[in-house]
Amino acid sequence: MQLNRPFATVTPTLDGDVLAVLATSDVTFTITQVQRILTTASGEGIRKVLTRLTAQGVVLHDQVGRTNTYQLNTEHLAAEPIIALSRITATFLNRLERHLEGWGDALKYAAVFGSAATGRMTLDSDIDLLLVRASDPEDRNDNADPDTWDQRVTELGRLVTAWTGNDGRVVEYTQDEIRAAASAGEPLLNDVAREGLTVAGTRAWLNTQLRPIGKTQRNRNA
Repeated sequence: MQLNRPFATVTPTLDGDVLAVLATSDVTFTITQVQRILTTASGEGIRKVLTRLTAQGVVLHDQVGRTNTYQLNTEHLAAEPIIALSRITATFLNRLERHLEGWGDALKYAAVFGSAATGRMTLDSDIDLLLVRASDPEDRNDNADPDTWDQRVTELGRLVTAWTGNDGRVVEYTQDEIRAAASAGEPLLNDVAREGLTVAGTRAWLNTQLRPIGKTQRNRNA
């Protein structure tokens, strides 16, 4: 699936993209406003979709002067699943957060990065996940031995695929390793710091670990 095009999981047509726009807000939209968001769709195509959805009752149509406006009918029986589908990225991130809560102190940080985080997914895109594991043995409980950790990572990849249909690609670091990689200016960590979506730990903690990236860049610019 494409997290950035949630309705494509049930319909490949423009109808889904238009519904995704209408479901993002309680305000009304004109055809021009919808087209500004759906940059590859024609105004005529959007008009036909809105006319069809209005006939189904799921979209409310009004006319202010010569301007036609459209709004999702939130009282429609289909509104609840439409809104739920439009929020599929948030649902995915929430599921990840809840699942990773059970990993305990052994997991210091986790984030989704790459196309799933930036809204540029295609059907063939992997879902990239960064996991940072504690280096200090005191932060590891009995359930976080190497075998248990590996089993959890394998299960995480399976769940991501089950939830989305996309391959889950997990990149692992220990806390010591991520500091060393940051000192070396690892580009992947720059991407995570700039665009990653945190699902375990805090961004402040990650920034503390990645401070050497900034120092390296300043030294190069000096």
